[in-house]
Amino acid sequence: MTGQLCMHGAARAVTGSSHEVVLAAETVLVDCGVFQGEPDAAARNRRAPIDDVAALRAVVLTHAHLDHVGRLPLLVQRGYCGPILGHPATLAIAEIVLRDAAKISAYDGSGSYRLDDVDATIAQFAPVSYGARQSVADRVDMTLFDAGHILGSASVLLESKGATILLSGDLGRRGTPILRDPNRTYPPFTRVDHVVIESTYGDREHPSSSAIEDRLRDVLRRALEDGGKVLIPAFSIGRTQELIYHLRAVAAEGELAGERAGVPIIVDGPMGLEITALYERFLDAWDAESLALRRAGAGPFSFDGLYGARTPRASELARTIEGPAIIVAGSGMCTGGRILAYLEELLPDERTHVLFVGFQAKGTLGRTLVNGARKVVLSGKTIPVRARMTTLPGLSGHADRRELLAWLAGVPGVRSVFVGHGEPEACDSLADAITRSLGIPAVAPAESQPQSLGT
Repeated sequence: MTGQLCMHGAARAVTGSSHEVVLAAETVLVDCGVFQGEPDAAARNRRAPIDDVAALRAVVLTHAHLDHVGRLPLLVQRGYCGPILGHPATLAIAEIVLRDAAKISAYDGSGSYRLDDVDATIAQFAPVSYGARQSVADRVDMTLFDAGHILGSASVLLESKGATILLSGDLGRRGTPILRDPNRTYPPFTRVDHVVIESTYGDREHPSSSAIEDRLRDVLRRALEDGGKVLIPAFSIGRTQELIYHLRAVAAEGELAGERAGVPIIVDGPMGLEITALYERFLDAWDAESLALRRAGAGPFSFDGLYGARTPRASELARTIEGPAIIVAGSGMCTGGRILAYLEELLPDERTHVLFVGFQAKGTLGRTLVNGARKVVLSGKTIPVRARMTTLPGLSGHADRRELLAWLAGVPGVRSVFVGHGEPEACDSLADAITRSLGIPAVAPAESQPQSLGT
């Protein structure tokens, strides 16, 4: 056997991404994320994804969402002392994410690592630019390609003399603002034997992205006419920044004028604000349109009526605002964060509108609300749900079925595909579409089920 792949998370599921790749007898781990929403997530998040940490030569990160980086300190606890590689923006965001996770776990007793474990992990970070091929083990080279999902996101190409494998990471959508589109060009003579591809939306297609601001405008107009609050649960990384971009455009067109003049737009949470500041540091990842806006003095992340609530006190004040307001807060699946306090207070109010702009995994509060629950439990209390729920799928940070197939069709020489990072229906649907449409054998492996990487 030339090589082997084991998906120790995000296998026929969305969270917990951790892929063990063995090439030329060298072991590389791509991502090391936490599980979210599953009944046994807390217990699983106390275990490192692989037992033989001593055999691990390198860890590579596709991007810095918690379900891709959240268990890194466990590896270091267990003796891993090698490099943790990623795009510089990914490592900068990962530091923020891991410190936040350690603080939360220290507060509620849910975690298995502390801030000093995070410090030790960060000390092993090693930045790698897009397109810069480098050795990660004696007989394995790595190259990162822009995945267009969030700032610094990457697809990871691992190459040895025996076999090559490209792990897509989370793939963004073409034509979305701020970031460049996912890469579709490769160096001459590149040959990719195997691909691991995500399938979050592998069984469906998004509405046209050109109509996003029209739909957002309509949703906000209807909601604000009720005189209530608009709550937008959003991931602090990626979705918050894209939302600010679109809200700036809506505000600039005067859509919040007239009787709704002065409606505040509040980004509640230090992480969302800190990540937004990071976007300003890594302009090399921006697309041409956003760079042109910035040069013209109309930067996408600041405009009249936009406010940040960084401290707990500021958050408390935001919740006491009288009249309509638009509030963006994490977490995106309502599994934690400041959005929970808003939901606890405002779900019973029929004037409240909750706008979901990202994928809601099974088992999460967000999924429960989207599915129409009439009551939920928050802070140990049963809360009636009278608020209105709306989804805006065009704002997703994940490529849909059509975009995934188009991306894969541009990868040269693929002989087999492993589908992951999706619920079972999405995994199976995309695997079937790949086999039928592209003529490439595709499977959706079970968790930790070894897959041969032959030539």
